[in-house]
Amino acid sequence: MLKNALYLKYNTEKYPFTKILESEVFKIRPLSNLHTYIFLYKKNKSMFPVQLEYKDNLALRKIMQDLSNDSNFYKVYHKFIREMIAPLYGHKISYSNHPKMRVHLAGTDSVSKWHRDVDITGREDQINVFLPFTDCFGTNTLWCESNYGLKDYRPLNIPNGTALLFDGGYLEHGTVFNNTNVSRVSLDFRFAPKVMEGFGKWSLILSGRQSSDTLKGLR
Repeated sequence: MLKNALYLKYNTEKYPFTKILESEVFKIRPLSNLHTYIFLYKKNKSMFPVQLEYKDNLALRKIMQDLSNDSNFYKVYHKFIREMIAPLYGHKISYSNHPKMRVHLAGTDSVSKWHRDVDITGREDQINVFLPFTDCFGTNTLWCESNYGLKDYRPLNIPNGTALLFDGGYLEHGTVFNNTNVSRVSLDFRFAPKVMEGFGKWSLILSGRQSSDTLKGLR
């Protein structure tokens, strides 16, 4: 488990992300078997041997990304943040209204290179939230270094019904080839507390930066 990270368990009946994706978005069940349906779909449309590709992940991800703001999925998303995340920071946070949707089909290559979010966003105050809707383990999940600058990437094993809050700004993370038999469907977003007083300089999740020689001169 990541040091200083927060593993936040939630009720999947109260926040039915997976159920909505299965019944209203992809219309398949179980969601973790998404790769099988896509493979059969491609096979039925082609006379030649087929395989799952990176572009299949992108196509499925776009379906999620194109959901309307008034969809049931987004209603649950905002409710989740309002009731599960915001109370941890005095109900005063700014966050992504449109999170990054992710699909990593079983049998497909990496969907994210190794990176630190701060190098992209320039924001040091943000906390990352990784929110999977299928069980994440081994090569189907997000991989992250155990401490700043170590590059000792390890899988973040997180069951459906758990959200991970971690310092994706400075901890390098990415994905590898998914050789499991489980497709990952997830989202991730960043948020920042509007008031830091009472939550520590960087909050518990970002507090490890203070003692890391790797980050000296980078703030």
